[in-house]
Amino acid sequence: MRDSGELPAERIRDLNEAFTSFTAASGLLERHYDQLRETVRHLTVELEERNAQLRAALAEAETAKDNLRCILQSMGEAIVVLDRDGNVTLVNRAATEMLGASAAEAAGRPFDALGLSLGTEGGETVLVAGGKRYDVIVSRSDIVDPAGAVRGCVLLLRDITRMKELESQSERNRRLIRMGEMAAKIVHEIRSPLCSIELYATMLESELGEGEPAKLSRGISSGILSLNNILTNMLLFAKRQKPAPARIAAADVVDETLRLLDPMIGSRGIPVERSVSGAPVLDGDPVLLKQVLLNVALNAVQATDGGGRIRVSVREEDGGAVIEVSDEGAGIREEDLERIFDPFFSTKVKGTGLGLAIASRIMESHGGFIRVRSEVGRGSAFALHFPPAGGTGEESAA
Repeated sequence: MRDSGELPAERIRDLNEAFTSFTAASGLLERHYDQLRETVRHLTVELEERNAQLRAALAEAETAKDNLRCILQSMGEAIVVLDRDGNVTLVNRAATEMLGASAAEAAGRPFDALGLSLGTEGGETVLVAGGKRYDVIVSRSDIVDPAGAVRGCVLLLRDITRMKELESQSERNRRLIRMGEMAAKIVHEIRSPLCSIELYATMLESELGEGEPAKLSRGISSGILSLNNILTNMLLFAKRQKPAPARIAAADVVDETLRLLDPMIGSRGIPVERSVSGAPVLDGDPVLLKQVLLNVALNAVQATDGGGRIRVSVREEDGGAVIEVSDEGAGIREEDLERIFDPFFSTKVKGTGLGLAIASRIMESHGGFIRVRSEVGRGSAFALHFPPAGGTGEESAA
């Protein structure tokens, strides 16, 4: 009889075979597991590489997008992008400034609904937006995808308002130059007979002596002086003169100018007081400075035509020379004081408005300036301030 604790040989053989099969299956499973793990490792590495490539592509795309955005925002021309329905999808900074609408306000709205007007005037394209008018050049380009389908369009609006203004200004300057050249020729043609008339009037006055005929002759000389001064101012305005500086005494300029004015002052009976303090000298062009003083003194003569006296003083101040011409005329209104040196501005009915403008221009070319004091009903004072002799004025520095 067999011991009940022992297994039959067949059972043991079956168990050994089962164990052997299990061991083989375990080995096979382990090999498959190792292969699967290796595959997962390769896939993980490949996925990380793909993710890195994707991140690099996204970063590159974002950089390109940011560069494109910066380029669009930096362009001086207005850029407006529209979809197929004509609605705004993108505007740059220049477009928001021109159209008067922010990017958020413009997005999704039809271009025509942005409160603007785009049309033509005299063959030129004009844009009215945000209460402003612009001369513009408009170009339109379709946005086409790789398949050839139109997705929208890009509008480029170039503001040429300033360019048109410069063109107009340039044309005005060309016309003024031509007018100046013509005026210079006319002035030269007129001044020749004027000099002859003045010479004959002076000779006639010296022969007539005193009396009414002599006063009439003096009146002719006075009229010639006024006309000659107008022509000289026109010539100086048409063509700027470069000073030829020389060391001169301020009192000499005053004396020579008063001698020129003597016929006019004498015919009108205007008392003139002259005073000199010290011996101030200046560096300047004698001809141009006489023209400055002549223009200022003629204003004083015309201002005192109804009565009063003229005072001309010469003094030293801050190392430089000051020549002051004052009158007891009607004075200048406060609102006109800021404009009296503007070309063609005059408070006189028959004035050309060039005298003080020319005087101011010549003083600036000598490094000096004109200071004005005036009181309505009591008169005006024009003080010509010159820099110290030997200093560097505008022209001498050049």
